Amino acid sequence: MTQRSPYRFLAVRIWAGVLATCAALAGITAWTDWRDYERAVQDIRTAAATAAQALDQDASRLLSAVDMVLSAAAARVDMHAAGASDANTRALLDGLMRRVPAVTDLRVLDGSTGAPLFVHGRQATAEDAALLADMAAHPGEAFWVGAPLPSETGWHVSVARRIAARTGDAPLVAVADLALAELQRFYASLDLGAQGAVTLIRTDGMLLVRDPYLPEQVGAALAGGELMRAAGKARAGFVESNTSPLDGVARTISFRRLPGAPLVVAAGIARHEALAPWRAGIRQDVVLVLAVSLVLVGLGFGLTRVLARHAGLEARAREAAGRLAAEEARYRLLAENTSELIVLADGDGRCAYVSPAVERLLGYGPEAFAAAPLRLVHPADRPALQAVRRLGPEVSQVTVVCRARRRRGGLVWLEGVVRRVPAAPGGPTLLATFRDVSERQRQARDLEEARIAAERASQAKTDFLAAMSHEIRTPLNGVLGYADLLLDDAGLAAHQRRYAERIGSAGAALLTVVDDILDVSRIEAGAIDLAPAPFSPEGLVDNAVSIVRGMAERKGLALEVSLDPRLPAFATGDADRLRQILLNLLNNAVKFTRAGRVSLRVFPDPDGPPDALRFCVEDTGIGIDPAHHGRLFQRFGQLDPSIRREFGGSGLGLAICRSLVLMMGGEIGVESQLGEGARFWFSLPLPPAEAPVPARDAPGRVPAPPARVLLVEDVAINRDLARLVLEAEGHAVDVAEDGAGAVRMVQARAYDLVLMDVQMPGMDGITATEIIRALPGPERAVPIVAMTANVLPAQVEAFRVAGMDGHVGKPFKRHELAAAIAAHRATDAAAARPAAPVPEAAHDREAFASLAGLLGPERLAAMLDRLADDLRRRFRGDDRGALARDAHAVVAAAGLLGFTALSELCRNLEEACEAGRDVTALRADLGRRRGAALTHRRRRSGGRRRLPSGAGLSMTLSKAGPRARGTGRPGIIRRSRSAGLDAARRRPGGR
Repeated sequence: MTQRSPYRFLAVRIWAGVLATCAALAGITAWTDWRDYERAVQDIRTAAATAAQALDQDASRLLSAVDMVLSAAAARVDMHAAGASDANTRALLDGLMRRVPAVTDLRVLDGSTGAPLFVHGRQATAEDAALLADMAAHPGEAFWVGAPLPSETGWHVSVARRIAARTGDAPLVAVADLALAELQRFYASLDLGAQGAVTLIRTDGMLLVRDPYLPEQVGAALAGGELMRAAGKARAGFVESNTSPLDGVARTISFRRLPGAPLVVAAGIARHEALAPWRAGIRQDVVLVLAVSLVLVGLGFGLTRVLARHAGLEARAREAAGRLAAEEARYRLLAENTSELIVLADGDGRCAYVSPAVERLLGYGPEAFAAAPLRLVHPADRPALQAVRRLGPEVSQVTVVCRARRRRGGLVWLEGVVRRVPAAPGGPTLLATFRDVSERQRQARDLEEARIAAERASQAKTDFLAAMSHEIRTPLNGVLGYADLLLDDAGLAAHQRRYAERIGSAGAALLTVVDDILDVSRIEAGAIDLAPAPFSPEGLVDNAVSIVRGMAERKGLALEVSLDPRLPAFATGDADRLRQILLNLLNNAVKFTRAGRVSLRVFPDPDGPPDALRFCVEDTGIGIDPAHHGRLFQRFGQLDPSIRREFGGSGLGLAICRSLVLMMGGEIGVESQLGEGARFWFSLPLPPAEAPVPARDAPGRVPAPPARVLLVEDVAINRDLARLVLEAEGHAVDVAEDGAGAVRMVQARAYDLVLMDVQMPGMDGITATEIIRALPGPERAVPIVAMTANVLPAQVEAFRVAGMDGHVGKPFKRHELAAAIAAHRATDAAAARPAAPVPEAAHDREAFASLAGLLGPERLAAMLDRLADDLRRRFRGDDRGALARDAHAVVAAAGLLGFTALSELCRNLEEACEAGRDVTALRADLGRRRGAALTHRRRRSGGRRRLPSGAGLSMTLSKAGPRARGTGRPGIIRRSRSAGLDAARRRPGGR
């Protein structure tokens, strides 16, 4: 308290001075304003008195002149009576009236009778009699002013003057009419402000003249007012704040009563108007005083706060001095006992401080670590730490992960955060904290290995599915194809036709199972793309019902269809997928119904979105226990093994239906009781659509013109079947048994189309296609259609990337094969199109040889394999972000292995994707260059022998010779892109 007393005393003195100054300023301002007020009031009185004096003088001069004219008129009447000339009298009076413009008419009346004795101008009127009566009522007044009267030229007033008569004569009264307009003009010339007023009043209160002029106010009675009372008491004076009864304005009035006449002149100045400058000054003074007071109060607060701050600073300085040592000790304790290593260094890497945690992490003391920190870092990680020294203003912090050597051996993973900190010149500028992340790195490594294992498992599943599909479809191609050929034979016996039909039905059932499995695979991979388009719901239903009608009739079932009349004529949706769902549900209904009926109803869904349609398939079949409804839409979800034995099926159809319905934004369900039939339904949003424009050419199947076709097929049964079908269609067919033979035959002869199997011993179909597309002559443009059992989306995409124009799956249908030939065969127009540019090898042999010397042949071969796998796996789909990432991933590897043109093309593709430009041409060029790179890779692998592969798992044996083939030491075995069953390839026709 004693320390703060001086500051408190100073604060009291400051505030006393501020308040005293404010009070003095307010008092001085108030006194000055009051003095200015008195001066303003005095100025008002002076101005009013001056104006009243001027009015008095003007009125007195006018009355004197009028009196002179009246006296002259009376004298001329006496002279006229003595025989003076009337013309001379009038001439004299005209001269006098010209000198007094206010006088308009003259009359001399007999004072006793009122009879006119002389008239110059207006004749005597009744008003003259009233004037004489007023004069008689005021015998003490020798000069009288009458009431104002209107005339053609304005208002006028009559002024009468008694003329003393000679002894024995009658008294005379001289009357002059005065135009008030003359007085009005003079009064208007006086400036007493916008609200000032000048008046001429009779002593009895009658208003004669006023400015501002209002005609209706002339003759107004003002008797009894404050002004008239004051005029009755004194000849001259002032009336303060008199409110006029005429306009309600308060004025300060100066008045004067004219001597010898019953008239009063008054000049009034509006106080509110005259004091306006003074009030404005008052407001300015108040604002000024308040502003100065606020400034003074602000200064007082500021000085008080400064004093308080100084007092607080002194107290805190004493407290801080006591805490500084304790805080320094605490911070040092934290730095020395934290589990993280803290390093403070300058830009050259010299350590200014190393925390003792270094001993727990690495086993070195702070001094030993500070002497050579980089020597303890793994050589591969040193460049990253050295780059940290170059941290600039734009990058204030960076995180590095490195390996450091322990004193007792072994490596530890450290994660460091390096920050640039402000420091004095010559002081440390880098602050780094390191912590042990060895466990995290191990977990990350485990996660990466798990991810790779999962990807391999997924790829193995896909490869297995592809292999099984291929191995089943290949013999089915022969089974179904030859069954169709047998059924085309009109000479077939009845029992033989029945056998062929059963073979075809069994094959079709097996193909349905394979197709269902492939549909499941496509749905899992997200490879099914919906294609909404306008379609007719009625036509779709009719088509689906027509397909199952034959099977229903063979079982004696009634097939009923009910279409709600509210259905749109055309709706928007994927008609093919809808047909697939309907056929699946209708087939199930027919299959599981022994007797009765199957019905299909389509109507707007009352419980769904506005445009939703509900499809209901009802049957009178075996029914389903409600407890098992949840299993119906699961894969392979058959409820009872006896059902499979009696009715067959894979249990995939409803699962596929559910997935397709969900993809289209709908829902699917079932209502059924055991033994009471079932009702399956699904609801989909199908907005109404306009009728599609019909194609101009919509003929039926027209036989394609004969073409020269090269059939490339290694399996004899499939080769013979395809040749029979093609020749039956009128085509000329040449046959090659592998890819190498196809390349030779394409170079030797021109073909309209090449039907290319994919998996063949020796050179497969993809390699043959890439080689053909890289040929220098026009044969590189020959249409190539893949004819293979590989039908997965990824496989079809690989065919397209390799340069194939189309795809026909095995087992093929004759109309599908004919349609593919008609669509892709070479025509004159197609032959005339410019050939695609031949992809340049653009392979930097020097870079490749240098890399081979650095890595060795085995690691180089592994890198080539990884690049080949990347090229096959990437660049699928139309997602620009995924394309950019794929291109970015391939740029470095392709350039490192010497494929400079491919690397540059990937860089251009990445930039185009990020910039939003069209990438169609770049993707086409990428396909050709990718094919060239894959071809180069296969040529580089020529020293190794590839075993014949089926659909899948192929093995490549190294040049280990006999030992690698069974002398006791296993050779080097690696997986290639397919994984299948080689044994199937060694069976006759075993595809």
